[in-house]
Amino acid sequence: MLRMCRNQQLRRRRQVLLKQHLKQLKQHGQRWLQQVQQRTACCRVATKRGDTRRHLQLHNGSFHRAIAPVLVIAQCFSLMPVCGIYSPTARGLAFSWRSWRTWYALLYICSTAVDSVFSLNRAAHSLLDVRNVEPIVFHAGNLLGSLCFLQLAHRWPSLMRQWSQVEQQLPRHQSWSHRQLLARRIQHVALALFSLSLMEHLLSIISAVYYDFCPSRKDPIESYLYSDGLQLFYVFPYSNWLAWLAKIQNVWLTFGWSYMDIFLMLLGIGLSDLLARITQHLEHVVQQPMPEEFWTHTRTRYRSIVELIYEVDNAVSGLVLISFGSNLYFICLQLLKSINTMPSTVHAVYFYFSLSFLIGRSTAVLLFVSSVNDRAREPLRLLRLVPHAAYHDEVSRLATELSADNVSLTGLKFFNITRKLFLTVAGSIVTYELVLIQFHEDEKSWDCLTQLPLN
Repeated sequence: MLRMCRNQQLRRRRQVLLKQHLKQLKQHGQRWLQQVQQRTACCRVATKRGDTRRHLQLHNGSFHRAIAPVLVIAQCFSLMPVCGIYSPTARGLAFSWRSWRTWYALLYICSTAVDSVFSLNRAAHSLLDVRNVEPIVFHAGNLLGSLCFLQLAHRWPSLMRQWSQVEQQLPRHQSWSHRQLLARRIQHVALALFSLSLMEHLLSIISAVYYDFCPSRKDPIESYLYSDGLQLFYVFPYSNWLAWLAKIQNVWLTFGWSYMDIFLMLLGIGLSDLLARITQHLEHVVQQPMPEEFWTHTRTRYRSIVELIYEVDNAVSGLVLISFGSNLYFICLQLLKSINTMPSTVHAVYFYFSLSFLIGRSTAVLLFVSSVNDRAREPLRLLRLVPHAAYHDEVSRLATELSADNVSLTGLKFFNITRKLFLTVAGSIVTYELVLIQFHEDEKSWDCLTQLPLN
Protein backbone atom coordinates (compact mmCIF):
# COMPACT_ATOMS: atom_id res chain seq x y z
CA MET A 1 0.00 0.00 0.00
CA LEU A 2 2.79 2.41 0.88
CA ARG A 3 4.48 1.72 -2.44
CA MET A 4 1.26 2.35 -4.32
CA CYS A 5 0.70 5.64 -2.50
CA ARG A 6 4.26 6.74 -3.24
CA ASN A 7 3.88 5.80 -6.90
CA GLN A 8 0.66 7.77 -7.14
CA GLN A 9 2.30 10.80 -5.53
CA LEU A 10 5.24 10.58 -7.95
CA ARG A 11 2.86 10.36 -10.89
CA ARG A 12 0.95 13.39 -9.67
CA ARG A 13 4.19 15.36 -9.24
CA ARG A 14 5.32 14.36 -12.71
CA GLN A 15 1.98 15.43 -14.15
CA VAL A 16 2.18 18.79 -12.35
CA LEU A 17 5.75 19.35 -13.57
CA LEU A 18 4.77 18.28 -17.07
CA LYS A 19 1.88 20.78 -17.08
CA GLN A 20 4.20 23.55 -15.87
CA HIS A 21 6.75 22.79 -18.57
CA LEU A 22 4.02 22.67 -21.22
CA LYS A 23 2.68 26.00 -19.98
CA GLN A 24 6.15 27.55 -20.12
CA LEU A 25 6.73 26.17 -23.60
CA LYS A 26 3.39 27.60 -24.70
CA GLN A 27 4.31 31.01 -23.28
CA HIS A 28 7.72 30.93 -24.97
CA GLY A 29 6.07 29.92 -28.22
CA GLN A 30 3.59 32.80 -27.99
CA ARG A 31 6.40 35.29 -27.31
CA TRP A 32 8.40 33.94 -30.24
CA LEU A 33 5.36 34.19 -32.49
CA GLN A 34 4.76 37.80 -31.42
CA GLN A 35 8.39 38.67 -32.17
CA VAL A 36 8.13 37.10 -35.62
CA GLN A 37 4.92 39.04 -36.31
CA GLN A 38 6.54 42.30 -35.17
CA ARG A 39 9.58 41.73 -37.39
CA THR A 40 7.31 40.92 -40.34
CA ALA A 41 5.32 44.10 -39.72
CA CYS A 42 8.53 46.14 -39.59
CA CYS A 43 9.66 44.67 -42.91
CA ARG A 44 6.29 45.48 -44.48
CA VAL A 45 6.46 49.07 -43.25
CA ALA A 46 10.01 49.39 -44.59
CA THR A 47 8.91 47.99 -47.95
CA LYS A 48 5.96 50.41 -48.18
CA ARG A 49 8.24 53.34 -47.41
CA GLY A 50 10.61 52.25 -50.16
CA ASP A 51 13.52 51.84 -47.71
CA THR A 52 16.63 50.32 -49.18
CA ARG A 53 18.99 47.87 -47.57
CA ARG A 54 21.41 50.68 -46.87
CA HIS A 55 18.68 52.60 -45.01
CA LEU A 56 17.96 49.54 -42.89
CA GLN A 57 21.63 49.33 -41.97
CA LEU A 58 21.65 53.00 -40.93
CA HIS A 59 19.06 52.17 -38.26
CA ASN A 60 20.04 48.68 -37.18
CA GLY A 61 20.17 49.81 -33.55
CA SER A 62 23.94 49.44 -33.16
CA PHE A 63 26.08 52.03 -31.41
CA HIS A 64 28.66 51.75 -34.20
CA ARG A 65 26.15 53.07 -36.76
CA ALA A 66 24.57 55.59 -34.38
CA ILE A 67 27.79 57.44 -33.54
CA ALA A 68 29.24 57.39 -37.07
CA PRO A 69 28.08 60.93 -38.08
CA VAL A 70 29.59 62.39 -34.90
CA LEU A 71 32.93 60.69 -35.61
CA VAL A 72 32.94 62.13 -39.14
CA ILE A 73 32.60 65.64 -37.69
CA ALA A 74 35.46 64.87 -35.30
CA GLN A 75 37.68 63.78 -38.18
CA CYS A 76 37.08 67.12 -39.89
CA PHE A 77 38.82 68.66 -36.87
CA SER A 78 41.63 66.05 -36.81
CA LEU A 79 40.26 63.84 -34.02
CA MET A 80 39.52 60.08 -34.00
CA PRO A 81 41.44 59.04 -37.17
CA VAL A 82 39.60 55.74 -37.74
CA CYS A 83 38.95 54.25 -41.19
CA GLY A 84 35.64 52.65 -42.19
CA ILE A 85 33.34 54.63 -39.90
CA TYR A 86 30.35 54.14 -42.23
CA SER A 87 30.97 50.43 -42.78
CA PRO A 88 27.85 48.25 -42.29
CA THR A 89 29.43 46.40 -39.34
CA ALA A 90 32.25 46.99 -36.89
CA ARG A 91 34.42 44.52 -38.82
CA GLY A 92 35.00 47.24 -41.42
CA LEU A 93 36.71 49.53 -38.89
CA ALA A 94 40.49 49.86 -39.03
CA PHE A 95 43.31 52.09 -37.83
CA SER A 96 46.40 52.74 -39.92
CA TRP A 97 49.41 54.95 -39.30
CA ARG A 98 49.65 55.43 -43.08
CA SER A 99 46.16 56.90 -43.38
CA TRP A 100 45.78 60.62 -44.18
CA ARG A 101 43.46 60.87 -41.18
CA THR A 102 46.29 59.83 -38.87
CA TRP A 103 48.74 62.24 -40.47
CA TYR A 104 46.16 65.01 -40.17
CA ALA A 105 45.77 64.21 -36.44
CA LEU A 106 49.55 64.16 -35.95
CA LEU A 107 49.84 67.56 -37.67
CA TYR A 108 47.24 68.97 -35.28
CA ILE A 109 49.07 67.50 -32.27
CA CYS A 110 52.36 69.04 -33.42
CA SER A 111 50.78 72.46 -34.01
CA THR A 112 49.12 72.32 -30.59
CA ALA A 113 52.43 71.41 -28.96
CA VAL A 114 54.18 74.34 -30.66
CA ASP A 115 51.37 76.69 -29.68
CA SER A 116 51.61 75.45 -26.08
CA VAL A 117 55.34 76.23 -26.03
CA PHE A 118 54.65 79.82 -27.13
CA SER A 119 51.99 80.13 -24.41
CA LEU A 120 54.44 78.90 -21.80
CA ASN A 121 57.05 81.37 -23.06
CA ARG A 122 54.62 84.27 -22.76
CA ALA A 123 53.53 83.22 -19.27
CA ALA A 124 57.17 82.84 -18.16
CA HIS A 125 57.89 86.47 -19.12
CA SER A 126 54.72 87.84 -17.49
CA LEU A 127 53.31 88.13 -14.01
CA LEU A 128 51.96 84.82 -12.74
CA ASP A 129 48.23 85.43 -12.33
CA VAL A 130 44.96 83.74 -13.24
CA ARG A 131 44.74 85.38 -16.67
CA ASN A 132 48.21 84.26 -17.78
CA VAL A 133 47.74 80.69 -16.53
CA GLU A 134 44.41 80.27 -18.38
CA PRO A 135 45.90 79.74 -21.91
CA ILE A 136 48.41 77.23 -20.51
CA VAL A 137 45.62 75.11 -19.01
CA PHE A 138 43.57 75.44 -22.22
CA HIS A 139 46.45 74.35 -24.48
CA ALA A 140 47.67 71.59 -22.17
CA GLY A 141 44.17 70.11 -21.83
CA ASN A 142 43.67 70.07 -25.60
CA LEU A 143 47.11 68.61 -26.24
CA LEU A 144 46.59 65.77 -23.77
CA GLY A 145 43.06 65.26 -25.08
CA SER A 146 44.23 64.94 -28.69
CA LEU A 147 46.82 62.37 -27.61
CA CYS A 148 44.11 60.42 -25.79
CA PHE A 149 41.87 60.52 -28.87
CA LEU A 150 44.73 59.20 -31.00
CA GLN A 151 45.28 56.34 -28.56
CA LEU A 152 41.54 55.68 -28.47
CA ALA A 153 41.39 55.59 -32.28
CA HIS A 154 43.99 52.80 -32.23
CA ARG A 155 41.75 50.75 -29.89
CA TRP A 156 38.41 51.77 -31.41
CA PRO A 157 38.04 48.92 -33.99
CA SER A 158 38.51 46.14 -31.42
CA LEU A 159 36.35 48.02 -28.91
CA MET A 160 33.49 48.36 -31.39
CA ARG A 161 33.73 44.68 -32.36
CA GLN A 162 33.35 43.71 -28.71
CA TRP A 163 30.46 46.18 -28.41
CA SER A 164 28.73 44.62 -31.43
CA GLN A 165 29.12 41.14 -29.97
CA VAL A 166 27.46 42.29 -26.75
CA GLU A 167 24.58 43.88 -28.72
CA GLN A 168 23.98 40.61 -30.59
CA GLN A 169 23.54 38.76 -27.29
CA LEU A 170 20.85 41.15 -26.05
CA PRO A 171 17.09 40.82 -26.74
CA ARG A 172 16.09 42.20 -30.11
CA HIS A 173 14.34 45.55 -30.42
CA GLN A 174 10.58 45.31 -30.11
CA SER A 175 9.76 47.61 -33.02
CA TRP A 176 11.21 49.82 -35.74
CA SER A 177 10.93 52.93 -33.55
CA HIS A 178 12.92 51.25 -30.75
CA ARG A 179 15.65 50.40 -33.25
CA GLN A 180 15.96 54.05 -34.28
CA LEU A 181 15.80 55.43 -30.75
CA LEU A 182 19.53 55.21 -29.91
CA ALA A 183 20.67 56.85 -33.16
CA ARG A 184 18.12 59.65 -32.87
CA ARG A 185 18.99 60.36 -29.25
CA ILE A 186 22.71 60.54 -30.03
CA GLN A 187 22.15 62.78 -33.05
CA HIS A 188 19.83 65.13 -31.16
CA VAL A 189 22.22 65.53 -28.21
CA ALA A 190 25.21 66.07 -30.50
CA LEU A 191 23.34 68.57 -32.71
CA ALA A 192 22.15 70.61 -29.72
CA LEU A 193 25.61 70.81 -28.15
CA PHE A 194 27.40 71.58 -31.42
CA SER A 195 24.88 74.36 -32.10
CA LEU A 196 25.35 75.88 -28.65
CA SER A 197 29.14 75.69 -29.02
CA LEU A 198 28.93 77.48 -32.36
CA MET A 199 26.64 80.13 -30.89
CA GLU A 200 29.07 80.73 -28.04
CA HIS A 201 31.98 81.14 -30.45
CA LEU A 202 30.05 83.57 -32.65
CA LEU A 203 29.11 85.65 -29.60
CA SER A 204 32.77 85.81 -28.61
CA ILE A 205 33.68 87.09 -32.10
CA ILE A 206 30.91 89.72 -32.02
CA SER A 207 31.90 90.97 -28.57
CA ALA A 208 35.57 91.17 -29.56
CA VAL A 209 35.22 92.75 -33.02
CA TYR A 210 32.34 95.19 -32.63
CA TYR A 211 32.90 96.10 -28.98
CA ASP A 212 36.67 95.98 -28.58
CA PHE A 213 37.21 97.75 -25.25
CA CYS A 214 41.00 97.49 -25.55
CA PRO A 215 42.08 97.70 -29.22
CA SER A 216 45.61 96.64 -30.06
CA ARG A 217 45.33 97.48 -33.78
CA LYS A 218 43.49 100.21 -35.66
CA ASP A 219 41.50 97.73 -37.73
CA PRO A 220 38.95 95.88 -35.49
CA ILE A 221 39.40 92.56 -37.33
CA GLU A 222 43.18 92.77 -37.06
CA SER A 223 42.80 93.65 -33.39
CA TYR A 224 40.64 90.55 -32.87
CA LEU A 225 43.11 88.29 -34.73
CA TYR A 226 45.98 89.84 -32.76
CA SER A 227 44.29 89.00 -29.45
CA ASP A 228 43.82 85.38 -30.58
CA GLY A 229 47.56 85.01 -31.31
CA LEU A 230 49.12 86.96 -28.45
CA GLN A 231 51.50 84.11 -27.66
CA LEU A 232 52.86 84.20 -31.23
CA PHE A 233 53.11 87.98 -31.55
CA TYR A 234 54.98 88.14 -28.28
CA VAL A 235 57.89 86.63 -30.29
CA PHE A 236 57.15 87.50 -33.94
CA PRO A 237 55.98 90.77 -35.50
CA TYR A 238 52.34 90.92 -36.55
CA SER A 239 51.42 89.56 -39.99
CA ASN A 240 48.02 88.68 -41.43
CA TRP A 241 48.89 85.13 -42.52
CA LEU A 242 50.28 84.29 -39.07
CA ALA A 243 47.21 85.84 -37.45
CA TRP A 244 44.87 83.69 -39.56
CA LEU A 245 46.89 80.56 -38.72
CA ALA A 246 46.52 81.43 -35.04
CA LYS A 247 42.76 81.87 -35.52
CA ILE A 248 42.41 78.50 -37.26
CA GLN A 249 44.37 76.87 -34.46
CA ASN A 250 42.09 78.56 -31.91
CA VAL A 251 38.97 77.23 -33.67
CA TRP A 252 40.41 73.70 -33.68
CA LEU A 253 41.28 73.95 -29.99
CA THR A 254 37.84 75.28 -29.07
CA PHE A 255 36.15 72.44 -30.94
CA GLY A 256 38.44 69.84 -29.33
CA TRP A 257 37.63 71.14 -25.87
CA SER A 258 33.87 70.93 -26.48
CA TYR A 259 34.08 67.61 -28.32
CA MET A 260 35.65 65.87 -25.32
CA ASP A 261 32.50 66.51 -23.30
CA ILE A 262 30.15 65.63 -26.16
CA PHE A 263 31.95 62.35 -26.87
CA LEU A 264 31.79 61.29 -23.21
CA MET A 265 28.06 62.07 -23.12
CA LEU A 266 27.45 59.87 -26.17
CA LEU A 267 29.46 57.03 -24.67
CA GLY A 268 27.34 57.28 -21.53
CA ILE A 269 24.17 57.15 -23.65
CA GLY A 270 25.38 54.06 -25.53
CA LEU A 271 26.48 52.10 -22.45
CA SER A 272 23.35 52.94 -20.46
CA ASP A 273 21.23 51.81 -23.43
CA LEU A 274 22.77 48.33 -23.24
CA LEU A 275 21.88 48.04 -19.56
CA ALA A 276 18.41 49.47 -20.19
CA ARG A 277 17.64 46.75 -22.73
CA ILE A 278 18.31 44.05 -20.14
CA THR A 279 16.17 45.87 -17.59
CA GLN A 280 13.27 46.27 -20.04
CA HIS A 281 13.42 42.57 -20.91
CA LEU A 282 13.37 41.59 -17.24
CA GLU A 283 10.38 43.82 -16.53
CA HIS A 284 8.23 41.65 -18.84
CA VAL A 285 9.23 38.25 -17.43
CA VAL A 286 10.42 38.81 -13.85
CA GLN A 287 7.10 37.87 -12.24
CA GLN A 288 6.73 34.70 -14.31
CA PRO A 289 8.25 31.30 -13.37
CA MET A 290 11.25 31.21 -15.68
CA PRO A 291 13.62 28.20 -15.94
CA GLU A 292 17.12 28.33 -14.47
CA GLU A 293 18.66 28.45 -17.98
CA PHE A 294 16.97 31.81 -18.52
CA TRP A 295 18.67 33.33 -15.48
CA THR A 296 22.00 31.82 -16.47
CA HIS A 297 21.68 33.44 -19.88
CA THR A 298 20.64 36.77 -18.29
CA ARG A 299 23.62 36.74 -15.94
CA THR A 300 25.93 36.00 -18.88
CA ARG A 301 24.50 38.95 -20.77
CA TYR A 302 24.95 41.24 -17.79
CA ARG A 303 28.53 40.08 -17.26
CA SER A 304 29.40 40.72 -20.92
CA ILE A 305 28.10 44.30 -20.61
CA VAL A 306 30.10 44.86 -17.42
CA GLU A 307 33.28 43.61 -19.08
CA LEU A 308 32.60 45.95 -22.01
CA ILE A 309 32.18 48.90 -19.62
CA TYR A 310 35.51 48.05 -17.99
CA GLU A 311 37.18 47.97 -21.42
CA VAL A 312 35.63 51.30 -22.37
CA ASP A 313 36.80 52.77 -19.07
CA ASN A 314 40.35 51.62 -19.71
CA ALA A 315 40.22 53.38 -23.08
CA VAL A 316 38.60 56.71 -22.07
CA SER A 317 39.47 57.21 -18.38
CA GLY A 318 42.19 59.68 -19.38
CA LEU A 319 39.67 61.76 -21.34
CA VAL A 320 37.32 61.70 -18.34
CA LEU A 321 40.03 63.07 -16.05
CA ILE A 322 41.01 65.82 -18.52
CA SER A 323 37.37 66.78 -19.15
CA PHE A 324 36.40 67.02 -15.49
CA GLY A 325 39.65 68.74 -14.50
CA SER A 326 39.48 71.41 -17.20
CA ASN A 327 35.77 72.03 -16.64
CA LEU A 328 36.34 72.45 -12.91
CA TYR A 329 39.17 74.95 -13.54
CA PHE A 330 37.26 77.05 -16.07
CA ILE A 331 34.07 77.11 -13.99
CA CYS A 332 36.07 78.48 -11.04
CA LEU A 333 37.78 81.00 -13.33
CA GLN A 334 34.53 82.18 -14.94
CA LEU A 335 32.78 82.50 -11.59
CA LEU A 336 35.71 84.59 -10.40
CA LYS A 337 35.42 86.86 -13.45
CA SER A 338 31.69 87.29 -12.85
CA ILE A 339 32.54 89.53 -9.91
CA ASN A 340 34.11 92.08 -12.26
CA THR A 341 32.40 94.99 -13.96
CA MET A 342 31.78 94.18 -17.63
CA PRO A 343 33.06 96.75 -20.18
CA SER A 344 29.85 96.60 -22.27
CA THR A 345 26.42 95.00 -22.44
CA VAL A 346 27.50 92.72 -25.29
CA HIS A 347 30.44 91.46 -23.22
CA ALA A 348 28.03 90.74 -20.37
CA VAL A 349 25.64 88.81 -22.66
CA TYR A 350 28.48 86.74 -24.10
CA PHE A 351 30.07 86.15 -20.70
CA TYR A 352 26.95 84.94 -18.92
CA PHE A 353 25.89 82.80 -21.89
CA SER A 354 29.35 81.22 -21.92
CA LEU A 355 29.24 80.65 -18.16
CA SER A 356 25.76 79.10 -18.31
CA PHE A 357 26.74 76.87 -21.22
CA LEU A 358 29.91 75.75 -19.45
CA ILE A 359 28.06 74.85 -16.25
CA GLY A 360 25.24 73.17 -18.17
CA ARG A 361 27.62 71.17 -20.35
CA SER A 362 29.67 70.03 -17.36
CA THR A 363 26.51 69.00 -15.52
CA ALA A 364 25.27 67.12 -18.60
CA VAL A 365 28.54 65.20 -18.86
CA LEU A 366 28.27 64.12 -15.24
CA LEU A 367 24.61 63.09 -15.55
CA PHE A 368 24.98 61.19 -18.83
CA VAL A 369 28.11 59.34 -17.70
CA SER A 370 26.72 58.61 -14.22
CA SER A 371 23.61 57.09 -15.84
CA VAL A 372 25.77 54.01 -16.51
CA ASN A 373 26.04 53.44 -12.77
CA ASP A 374 22.32 54.12 -12.28
CA ARG A 375 21.26 51.68 -15.01
CA ALA A 376 23.59 48.97 -13.71
CA ARG A 377 21.72 48.83 -10.38
CA GLU A 378 18.16 48.84 -11.75
CA PRO A 379 17.93 45.03 -12.34
CA LEU A 380 18.59 44.47 -8.62
CA ARG A 381 15.23 46.08 -7.81
CA LEU A 382 13.45 43.77 -10.26
CA LEU A 383 14.98 40.60 -8.82
CA ARG A 384 13.03 41.20 -5.62
CA LEU A 385 9.84 40.53 -7.59
CA VAL A 386 10.88 37.00 -8.63
CA PRO A 387 8.36 34.44 -7.25
CA HIS A 388 9.60 32.19 -4.47
CA ALA A 389 8.96 29.04 -6.49
CA ALA A 390 11.12 30.37 -9.37
CA TYR A 391 13.98 31.69 -7.22
CA HIS A 392 16.91 29.57 -8.40
CA ASP A 393 20.56 29.67 -7.44
CA GLU A 394 21.31 31.64 -10.61
CA VAL A 395 18.93 34.40 -9.45
CA SER A 396 20.81 34.66 -6.17
CA ARG A 397 24.14 34.68 -8.00
CA LEU A 398 22.95 37.47 -10.33
CA ALA A 399 21.71 39.51 -7.35
CA THR A 400 25.08 39.11 -5.64
CA GLU A 401 26.93 40.35 -8.72
CA LEU A 402 24.58 43.32 -9.13
CA SER A 403 25.06 44.44 -5.53
CA ALA A 404 28.82 43.81 -5.42
CA ASP A 405 29.92 45.27 -8.78
CA ASN A 406 30.78 48.96 -8.93
CA VAL A 407 29.88 49.53 -12.57
CA SER A 408 30.84 53.05 -13.66
CA LEU A 409 33.33 55.00 -15.72
CA THR A 410 36.26 56.52 -13.83
CA GLY A 411 38.70 59.37 -14.11
CA LEU A 412 41.89 57.37 -14.57
CA LYS A 413 40.79 55.22 -11.57
CA PHE A 414 41.03 58.25 -9.23
CA PHE A 415 37.25 58.70 -8.88
CA ASN A 416 34.05 57.02 -10.06
CA ILE A 417 31.47 58.95 -12.06
CA THR A 418 28.26 58.66 -10.03
CA ARG A 419 25.53 61.10 -9.06
CA LYS A 420 27.17 61.58 -5.67
CA LEU A 421 30.13 63.18 -7.45
CA PHE A 422 27.94 66.17 -8.34
CA LEU A 423 27.75 67.34 -4.73
CA THR A 424 31.46 66.71 -4.26
CA VAL A 425 32.37 68.85 -7.27
CA ALA A 426 29.93 71.60 -6.25
CA GLY A 427 31.50 71.72 -2.78
CA SER A 428 34.98 71.89 -4.28
CA ILE A 429 33.99 74.80 -6.52
CA VAL A 430 32.64 76.77 -3.54
CA THR A 431 35.82 76.12 -1.59
CA TYR A 432 38.12 77.17 -4.42
CA GLU A 433 36.07 80.31 -5.10
CA LEU A 434 36.35 81.43 -1.49
CA VAL A 435 40.13 81.05 -1.70
CA LEU A 436 40.45 82.79 -5.08
CA ILE A 437 38.29 85.75 -4.09
CA GLN A 438 40.76 86.64 -1.34
CA PHE A 439 43.53 87.15 -3.94
CA HIS A 440 41.38 88.66 -6.66
CA GLU A 441 41.65 92.18 -8.04
CA ASP A 442 38.84 93.55 -10.18
CA GLU A 443 41.01 95.30 -12.78
CA LYS A 444 43.03 92.17 -13.56
CA SER A 445 40.49 90.77 -16.03
CA TRP A 446 39.84 93.82 -18.19
CA ASP A 447 42.98 96.00 -18.05
CA CYS A 448 45.18 96.76 -21.07
CA LEU A 449 48.59 96.75 -19.44
CA THR A 450 49.89 93.83 -21.49
CA GLN A 451 48.72 95.17 -24.86
CA LEU A 452 51.18 96.67 -27.32
CA PRO A 453 50.69 100.21 -28.70
CA LEU A 454 48.44 100.73 -31.70
CA ASN A 455 50.10 100.44 -35.11
